[in-house]
Amino acid sequence: MKSVLPSLLICIACAIIFSCGNIIDDKDYKIDSARLNPQLAMPIAFGSMSIKDILSSKDSQYVKVYSDGLVYLAYSQTLKSGDIRNLISVPDQTLNRSFPLPAGTIPPTAQDIRSDSIVQVVDFGLSPEQLSEIAFKSGSINYSTSVSPSNPNFNYEIIVSLPDFTSTTTNSVFLKKASGNGSFSLQNYVALLNNNKFNLKLVLVIKQNPSAVTIAPGTVVNISLSFAGMDFAYIKGFFGDQTVNVPPETLNISAFSTSFKGAKVSFAQPKINFTVTNDYGVPLTLSFLTLEARKPGAALPVQINPQSPISVTSPTTLGTSSQTSVAVTNANQLLNFAPDKFYYNVSARINAGLVSANPPNFMADTSKFRVNLAAELPLYGHASDIVLADTASIDLTDVDQSKVDKAFLKVKVSNEIPLEANVQFY
Repeated sequence: MKSVLPSLLICIACAIIFSCGNIIDDKDYKIDSARLNPQLAMPIAFGSMSIKDILSSKDSQYVKVYSDGLVYLAYSQTLKSGDIRNLISVPDQTLNRSFPLPAGTIPPTAQDIRSDSIVQVVDFGLSPEQLSEIAFKSGSINYSTSVSPSNPNFNYEIIVSLPDFTSTTTNSVFLKKASGNGSFSLQNYVALLNNNKFNLKLVLVIKQNPSAVTIAPGTVVNISLSFAGMDFAYIKGFFGDQTVNVPPETLNISAFSTSFKGAKVSFAQPKINFTVTNDYGVPLTLSFLTLEARKPGAALPVQINPQSPISVTSPTTLGTSSQTSVAVTNANQLLNFAPDKFYYNVSARINAGLVSANPPNFMADTSKFRVNLAAELPLYGHASDIVLADTASIDLTDVDQSKVDKAFLKVKVSNEIPLEANVQFY
């Protein structure tokens, strides 16, 4: 480009000279030589660095801005998702009942005859739970009926009625007929209980028969009912004063260990909180037996407010959640520690010191409690020893370097970050 510019300037000068023939007489003036000193400046590279460049590429995604324009880092990580449903299970139940038949002859009959009935209260036998409602997600009643001694001429069926069980699909109470062997499904039934108890009614029906039937002395009709495989979609009642121990756990975290490596950074007014989200409609207390931040060769206890044990708020409606916030009081110390792991050992206790529940406790099969770690680190404080490095490509293939006498690299830096910095090229 340096060789082109002189030629261009000479042409322009010649054009001026020859076009001004009336002013300058070429007989009076001769140009022996021309000396030109062209200077050429062109932008060959540019770039920018922002607060995201100070962070690692992994952490840049956490950059947020407050409404007042202050930039901050926002981290969030779920530490634990647990449940307490294993505290309560509906045990299998087997009931054996018999209808004695009077000896004699049953005359022919053209219609069914209700002979006898058994009404009783059945207890699921739960303890310390006192349930008032169960919505069955699964479960069955297996039945088996027989006549002893055997009498093939005697036709019968047994009506099984559970007046406290209502179908959510048909809105009708449980009413089935049993004869021989079989099973009934409890899926989509809701049972209203009185402290784990429900009503059962069995009715023996002698079926129509055109022939007389002789009944031997001591004849009985037997029925066996087995409630099995019962699981709930939700339950209500009093769940008892119980404790569940969550296995100790170590969780890898990256929030405090990836940014500003090799730098000295101090944040002003950092906020670190644990948020406990509770789906259980039951008074819940969490006790952190151990809660500490760890890195190779060192550990730091995490101090919280309120202190352990923590009373967790409960939702008032099935299907909703409530949240309890727990602040970390040594947040600055924790950040300076730069851990890469959290270790904790926690236990959960429900209905601490209670013997009844008003309103009733409730839980769904999907209910859980979740512990979430959240940190807000305003970029307000001081920092040093931050090193930023970048490379730039300069394409000079079109320049004839043999015709370049000197070259200078001029850098213009516009700094909008309140940090002093030095620029070094190498």
